Amino acid sequence: MNNKLVLKRGVLAVAVALGTTQFAIAQQAAEAPVTKVFVTGSNIKRSDKEGSSPVQTVSAKQIAASGANTVAELLHSIPAFGSGASVDIVDGGFSRGAATASLRGLGSSSTLVLLNGRRIASSAYADPNQGKSAVYDLNSIPISAIERVEIFKDGASAVYGSDAIAGVINFITKTDYTGFDMAASITANDDGEFARKNVSGVIGFGDLDKDRFNGFISFDVSKRDSTTIANATDVDQAAYSYINARLNPYSSSLTDQPFFYRERTPGGKNFATTYALRADVINRTNCDPSQRLVGNIAAHNLSATSVLIDRTFCNFNLNDYSEVQSAGKDANILARGTFKVNEAMTAFSEVSYARTERTYLGAPRTISSTSSSTVFAADGKPSSQFQLILPVGHPDNPFPTSRTAVGFRFMGHTGGSDNLNESYRVLAGLKGTTGAFDWETGVLWNRTERTEHYLGMLYRPVVERIMTENRTIASTIADPNSTRDLENKGFSQVMQIDAKASTTLGKLSGGDIGLAFGAEARQEKIGLTPDAATRAGEIIGLANSVADGQRNVKSAFIELRTPFFKNFEMDFAGRYDKYPTESSFVPKAGSKWTVTEQVAVRATYARGFRAPALTQVSPGGVQSFQTVTDSIRCPDGVNPIGTADRTDCSKSVSSLSKANPELKPEKSKSASLGLILQPTKNLDILIDYYNIKLRDETALLGGQTVIDHPNQYPGAEVLRDTNPANLLVVNGVVVPNSGPLLQVNRSYINQGSTQVAGVDLEVTLRNSLGDYGRLSSTVNWSYLGTYKRAMQPGDAIHNTAGSNGGLSDWSLSAGDNPRNRASLSTNWTYGVHSTTLSADFVDHVSLLRRYDNAVVYPTPYCHYGTGQPSSAYQLGGLPKYTSSNCEVASWTTFGLNYAYTGVKNLTLALNIKNILDKAAPYDPRYPTEGFNTQLHNGMGRTFRATAKYAFK
Repeated sequence: MNNKLVLKRGVLAVAVALGTTQFAIAQQAAEAPVTKVFVTGSNIKRSDKEGSSPVQTVSAKQIAASGANTVAELLHSIPAFGSGASVDIVDGGFSRGAATASLRGLGSSSTLVLLNGRRIASSAYADPNQGKSAVYDLNSIPISAIERVEIFKDGASAVYGSDAIAGVINFITKTDYTGFDMAASITANDDGEFARKNVSGVIGFGDLDKDRFNGFISFDVSKRDSTTIANATDVDQAAYSYINARLNPYSSSLTDQPFFYRERTPGGKNFATTYALRADVINRTNCDPSQRLVGNIAAHNLSATSVLIDRTFCNFNLNDYSEVQSAGKDANILARGTFKVNEAMTAFSEVSYARTERTYLGAPRTISSTSSSTVFAADGKPSSQFQLILPVGHPDNPFPTSRTAVGFRFMGHTGGSDNLNESYRVLAGLKGTTGAFDWETGVLWNRTERTEHYLGMLYRPVVERIMTENRTIASTIADPNSTRDLENKGFSQVMQIDAKASTTLGKLSGGDIGLAFGAEARQEKIGLTPDAATRAGEIIGLANSVADGQRNVKSAFIELRTPFFKNFEMDFAGRYDKYPTESSFVPKAGSKWTVTEQVAVRATYARGFRAPALTQVSPGGVQSFQTVTDSIRCPDGVNPIGTADRTDCSKSVSSLSKANPELKPEKSKSASLGLILQPTKNLDILIDYYNIKLRDETALLGGQTVIDHPNQYPGAEVLRDTNPANLLVVNGVVVPNSGPLLQVNRSYINQGSTQVAGVDLEVTLRNSLGDYGRLSSTVNWSYLGTYKRAMQPGDAIHNTAGSNGGLSDWSLSAGDNPRNRASLSTNWTYGVHSTTLSADFVDHVSLLRRYDNAVVYPTPYCHYGTGQPSSAYQLGGLPKYTSSNCEVASWTTFGLNYAYTGVKNLTLALNIKNILDKAAPYDPRYPTEGFNTQLHNGMGRTFRATAKYAFK
């Protein structure tokens, strides 16, 4: 029996169904009715899973063989994914505790995530980074409940609406299950680090056909341990130590033994901070002798101008607080019930709860007052500058005739933070058949809540008493009220009602004409509320994220499938969405031509859109601190000029970013062209070219971008100290508007455009080994040929594929985009044994600088190291970096999974990732983690043991 079109699990089935549609249907027509199913990207049932758009399917069996502990781990190995995702391993800044997906490197905002075909609510974040305005947290999806994952690698706004520009990921859970399964696993690397324990189970009861109902409950509980950077040994530690001083004996000179920096000119901006002015810097050393160091350029990787050279000081070890994996606890539970109302109608309901808790280590807070800090406020109060300067006569001031800035740490106070995300989801609906129509309707409520705590933050009313009351530093450190624990709250919510129907309108030469149509109405809400003390402007060194938004969205769609001939079909789709200030209609057309039984060609063209995130258009705003280079006072990023000092070369400044209710939706055009080959019955080859172009992207201007190009972006503003005494003086000449940086005000804008293009290849080979089982191999490869971005309309556009976009073109905000990513999986099944060998490849990433908007460098130069041309500016500041290629090297790792089912009802499995224990490539931008968190990991050889038992 020819079974090419029998639906199978996973990628293998997708490939088999491609090139021989009519041949297989003709053979099976006499044998059994052809099963039709819904496939992600369409609301029309199909008898073949491959239509005009490429869909990659990952089955539960493949998920288990991958050794992935979470959904995010699984997707990270998909070659079609790129940079721009939030990675939940350490404190992720604005997206801490969240893990997101980014197809084609276009960011999480352009990748729509579905659970059983319906949207999940974005989480309660206001992430201003490029492509992350909508944070769809993958941690809320229980991996143990997943039946399969369908990855739609084509524009899908015509079917699903906003956010589906780069594609769709649909997580499909079990829907009809009976029995009781329990599984437990433990994961750690060969050093016992990156440990994780997991227990999961599913219990189902009732037969839908016999009992008229079925219900099941699945749960997944896990705990992961903290791993500090000192215990992450599977990185290029030698390079990080030599170049970046990672795990250097010197860590921080700020302890409870203060440093005092004499004020050189009145105004609070000019203090002695360099080796040349070391006589005007005094520090105390009343600490344990084991903590004392004498500053040495070679031993401690100090700059030649460091004030610590030849100085005895107390060292604080920050390495004890730096993690490559934070501690965490996860819990997911999902229940689904199905009831057959009658033979033509079924009722269903779904309830789920997910909880993700993360705890981040953190050292006690510090003050370093050689420059001022912004104290942000909400509640209508203006932000202010705080600078702790000891007056003459202060009991701690060692200079009898001068004021002094100070640097010290609040030893004994708790640092760090924690984050809790909770997700609640309730769905109820009906589906059935009425006449010629298959229909479904549902009501969805999905709410996420976020609670984060910042521990030991500096409380201004107590700290400033050092100045206002001549209180000593020691007594302030000893005062428990000098710091506060803060709590920020947030929520995001979606309420939705939807209905859809599908039918056939008759026949064409190739078969039934398929029609689907539907409508949806949803309400979106978000609210972010900072701690009262932060809102009141009483906390030093912490910003506010505020949001209070709500909008109603209405939409309708229609799809049509037209099999004009037995070997040629087309499909059409269109969707209308109405937002409060904008409306959008986007169409899509696709075709598939089966040339022969061995060859088929497919193509699509689509338009897409993405509405601005609620946080980008609602009242509120994002406040933050950024480390930037003052391109006026330190043009080359390393050496200050004139009367500037080294703090101008790397300075933390405040940033205020307000919402922009005038933002327009992003719009896109996408096209694909594919070739489906089946040279033999055991070999399938899929080749798909894709091209996506976005325009009017909604993005927040980067602080450094605004500083470097202060007149290029309307609405953005660079605030500087206007005190004439603090203006920059070079060769005796005062430079206008050159005071030290105070703040960078940024705005959300509709920026220029981004274009990505490339090729995906999937090859599947199946072999029967007779008495020795079956062998199946799959190769997935994604090639990025084009990554072009223009921050503003009219900007010069350069192809930065294969590079870090923001370095290749200095005017851009863009991440790492390796040209090639690939995975290979070979499975041998022999009786009760199943063995899978895998390989994953990530291409190199260039760190060369080639352009700055319209400026093309005659010879590209490295952002790091030495030997750059005299015109080079704002360099990376790592003179010991000597890579001849100026790149992050490629990385290839191998894995093994073995499963044994020889004991009744019991499955035992062992998974080994990175068998050869290959260290992650050196990347100068990640000295703390020791690896590029977007592309690699520092886990080394990792083991996962799993036992699963089916209770009968």
